[in-house]
Amino acid sequence: MKKTLVELRNGARDRSDMAYDSDAVSDLEVNDYINQAYHELYDAITAADEARLFTVNATKPPQVGQYSFRLPNDFYRLVSVHVHSGERYSRAMPADPSQYADLASNSSNGSASYSYQYFVRWHINTGERFIFVFPAPTSDTLAITYWPQPQELSIDSDSVDNPASWLEFVMVAAGVRMLNKVERDATALLLAKRQLEKRIQKAVYGSDFNYPRVVRDYTRPTSFGGLLPW
Repeated sequence: MKKTLVELRNGARDRSDMAYDSDAVSDLEVNDYINQAYHELYDAITAADEARLFTVNATKPPQVGQYSFRLPNDFYRLVSVHVHSGERYSRAMPADPSQYADLASNSSNGSASYSYQYFVRWHINTGERFIFVFPAPTSDTLAITYWPQPQELSIDSDSVDNPASWLEFVMVAAGVRMLNKVERDATALLLAKRQLEKRIQKAVYGSDFNYPRVVRDYTRPTSFGGLLPW
């Protein structure tokens, strides 16, 4: 379902019963609340392992140093790092950025038992983000899976295309912020927001290819071989 920023803004005003209160809460303020709500929704969805079906794979991240690679511009949070070695991909394990010297030294020893390790470094002033991997792979052998950044809405024609429940959450969550701003009771909208969040997370969980998970009950056999939903 696609909605523009102006549609989301009008929806937030309707749900907070503030359709004609632009003097109390300006359109620019509502736009900000909508973006905050969209980030809140995004974090709620990507907090669970099941949200990995929304991830993106980086394609040949450019190498900028012996061990470092530039992360994509839309990088938000890392999910996994693999390195193609021999005939298979090996999963890299997270490391402490402060141990750079030790990681580089151990990597240069060429130990056959040395497993791949990585850390992400974010330059807070420039916004640039890099991943460091030890031992040093190449762009062709490095496989990164990550969550992209949530979309930012700035002009009225900007739009998002999401399930209806996601957009409803954004409008309700923005409405809660509007009511809080003018110090009105937001109890009803807060309840609606919590219910929507539970519904969304349940839907995301049910969409995962590993769902439903099962356990085998050996004490009570069934016609399905003892497989019961977990």
